[in-house]
This record gives sequence, C-alpha cells and structure tokens, in this order.
Amino acid sequence: MNNARNTAPDLGKFHGRRIAVTGATGMLGSHLVAELLRAGYTDITLPVRDAGRIAVTEAALRRLGVHAPEGALKIIETPLTDPVRLDEKVRDIDTVFNCAARIMSGDMTTEQLIANNVAIARSVTDWCLTTGVRKLIHVSSISALGNPTGPVLPVTEECDPESVTDYAAYGQSKYYSEQEVRRGAAAGLPTVIVSPGVILGEGDTTGNNSAALIPAISCGQPFYTEGLMSYVDVRDVARAMVLLDAAPQAVGERFILSAGDLSYRELITLGARAAHRPRPFIRIGKGAVDFAYGCMRTGIALHLIRDRGVTRENLGSVLRTTRYDGSKITRYCDFAYTPLPETVERVVAASRNRKKKREA
Repeated sequence: MNNARNTAPDLGKFHGRRIAVTGATGMLGSHLVAELLRAGYTDITLPVRDAGRIAVTEAALRRLGVHAPEGALKIIETPLTDPVRLDEKVRDIDTVFNCAARIMSGDMTTEQLIANNVAIARSVTDWCLTTGVRKLIHVSSISALGNPTGPVLPVTEECDPESVTDYAAYGQSKYYSEQEVRRGAAAGLPTVIVSPGVILGEGDTTGNNSAALIPAISCGQPFYTEGLMSYVDVRDVARAMVLLDAAPQAVGERFILSAGDLSYRELITLGARAAHRPRPFIRIGKGAVDFAYGCMRTGIALHLIRDRGVTRENLGSVLRTTRYDGSKITRYCDFAYTPLPETVERVVAASRNRKKKREA
C-alpha cells in the first residue's frame, strides 16, 4: 500500500480540469460543488435527473457564501441510470465525483433502493470507461464495510464483509455499488472510493438524508441507547474528495472518512446542549427500540407520520458499538477533521435558524 503523504497538493494546477458531479442536488453533492468553486475550479458539469432541483444546489451555495462565476456550472438534465444518455450529453470530463444515491427508501421498496443505487454506480462506471474519464471518485459508506478483525479493534479500509444479506438496504446497495466501481478499476479506470460515516451537515431536515437526524438529536428527548456510531462533517467529506483528486497516490485506494465515534448519549447531549434543551437521561435497550419501531410502522399505516423508509435494520443500528478508523487520509493528504462538537453546534444552530425563518 502506498502511504506516501502529499502534504500540500497544488490545487492550482488542477483548476483547468473538467469536473462532473453527480448527486449535486443532495447535501454532500451541493457542498462538494461549493468546495470545488471555493478551490478555484471553473468548469463543473452537473448531470441531474431533474433540472428544477438545481435550485437546491443554488440555495446551498448562497447559504455557504460561495459565488459561481459565469459559465462555471453547466447543468445537464439526464437520467443517471443510462450510460448511453450520459455519453451523449456529457463528454470530455477529467474527474467524475459520484455522489448520487438514495439513502432511505421512502417511496421505494428496499429492493428498489438497492437496484436504483447499483444502477447509478454501474451506469456512471460504464460512462467513465466509454468516454475516457481520467478518474472516478465514488462515495460509498462505512455501512458497506465488514467487521473488525478483533473484538476491540476498529473497522479499517481492509475490512470487507463476508456477506451483506443481513445488512440494511443502503449498506447492501453501497457494497454492490463498490463492486461496480472495482469492475471499472479492473478495466483500467483510475478510481478512489471514500466511505464516510454518518454525515452531519446543513441540509433539508425533512428529507431522506442524514440532515433529518438533526431535529431528533436537538429536541431534548430523554432517551438514549448504549450504541455508538461514526460521524463526519459534510464540509470535511467535500474537502477530502477535492484533496484526494489532487493526490495521485490515492488512486486505487479506499478511505474511511470519520472524525470519530460518538455514543448516542454523547451525540444527543451535544445536540441538546447546542439547542439549550435537556440532556438525555433514560437508557433504553432492544425491547424499547423494537417497540418504537412497531409504533412508527403503526403511525405510518395510519398516515400520522411520513414514511422515510426507516427499516428495522436501520433502527437496530442504534444498539451497535462498532468503531471506525478514519486516519488513513491523513497519511495521504494534509487533512484534519473538524471536531464533532463544533460540527454539531453549527448544524443545530443552522437548523434552528431555518425553522425560525419558516415560522416567522
């Protein structure tokens, strides 16, 4: 494995490269577009399924205070699951950042979510191979990784699962999507895979992404579990992807992106503190989690709450205590993570301000 550190990549020499970002209307994709513009890139193509959704990206740029120079962003309306259509509409690209995927099924079945995400990865990979894209940087997830090699060891990039049949639909979709990217790599396509933990950032808290977690951790709920999870700031993920594009030694590698592990008690405490709400104080176990899942399904059936596609496997993750090692990227790039308390404070404040504006 190449661990040579590229401490100060000269991004300036990459500014003339032609970039494409899929999933640009999502939380990560919009932050990545902002990071590319901030770094000086001026030729960025955004293939989107619905051009009307680009307003989400534009709103994110305004919120982040990032200006897109005239002509820097090229919006192409095209289905991402059809490599022929992509080939017809988007050509002469140097680096593709593939951020497109569904996280929760919502209006899809779990089988449809898996099929959708894998179809996107397959299509984007085939498009890159057909048109001679010089590099594909693919967003996967820690949910596609296997178990650590020892009971007290963290999960690293080398931990591949023996089977994913009992994984949640999103984890399965990301695992099979990685196989499509690896197929492209075997055919000669330079690839980099990033596997973020749960991404914390400013986004649509009513949507089907991790931004929807923010109201739940900042409402002053009294309950917590003993489980823990790995988290990372959305801005760090975007910055890491731009740096890895400029690091030739990163090609062929996979990078866990994790600023650290937090217990759910710690996470909810941080959110409650940022929102000036009471901290959690009632520990719950598997029985209570199963009961909560049953209540949620009943509420959905009675049309009392919205179905976000949360499955029993998703909810069961709050009981797991797996740790992840996100240090590999620091051996390849001059990179440091944003401390998680700082991230939680910022995103909770943004969510509360957004809510106040809606209610005003």
